[in-house]
Amino acid sequence: MPYRTNLGCLWGVLLVLLLGGMPLLIGVVRVFFGLVLIVFVVGMAATWWIRRNAVLHYTQTRGSRHRVFVEKLVVLLVRLAEIDGELDRREVAAIRQFFQNDLGYKDEQLLWIRDLIKESRRSTEDVEAICSEIRSNFMLQERVIVLQVLARVANADGRVTESEREYVERVARFLGLEAFIGGFGASSPGSMPGGKPGADQVDEALATLGLRRGAGPDDIKAAWRSLSKENHPDRVTHLGEEFRSLAEERMRKINSAYETLKDSGLAAP
Repeated sequence: MPYRTNLGCLWGVLLVLLLGGMPLLIGVVRVFFGLVLIVFVVGMAATWWIRRNAVLHYTQTRGSRHRVFVEKLVVLLVRLAEIDGELDRREVAAIRQFFQNDLGYKDEQLLWIRDLIKESRRSTEDVEAICSEIRSNFMLQERVIVLQVLARVANADGRVTESEREYVERVARFLGLEAFIGGFGASSPGSMPGGKPGADQVDEALATLGLRRGAGPDDIKAAWRSLSKENHPDRVTHLGEEFRSLAEERMRKINSAYETLKDSGLAAP
């Protein structure tokens, strides 16, 4: 059977050569590859159109506040990635991985983030102006989430450079969050003798509540109660479920900070 099949192909080639010779054979090959190219191009165009419309549909189904929040957040993340020089693929991947792994983005959501990264690279908007717009349009909890994301992405590779730290602190000041700057670290879990939290833990706990050394028990309790209300996860439902997880994480840290300060003796038990 294989022999007959090969012989049939040979006779087909000979027949083409007899009828039109080599030019006809070349013409047939050109038509074949031309059709393949057309099908490929049309397929690529159709895929692009479908994906573009999927992104457009996704953004249209989200609220305007959600779109603006993510757009401004991505610009600030790109500026962070550009701090140490030109933005490269590794840094772009780190931003995309945050949205994919930490926020659960996929498919058209990741395509949207990719587009926002490209637009952000072309943008000349000043960081202070971006933060001013965020500060004017979003509440404390939403602004804290911005700082929370920046701190996490800066520490994605296990270390934060001096320029990255300065950038995050500058953004915090522009957002009116100076008091919270020290609350996004990762202080040592070690304790002082007697089981009391160490000095670094106490300082981070105070900063998490927006306080400084010298705050009394009443100040600490008032700050904890106020932040517990302002940072309730239900207050960010307009940003989508993905940001609710960050709000829940923030809420746990606020409660943990209060417990730390109670263990240290600074807050009333």
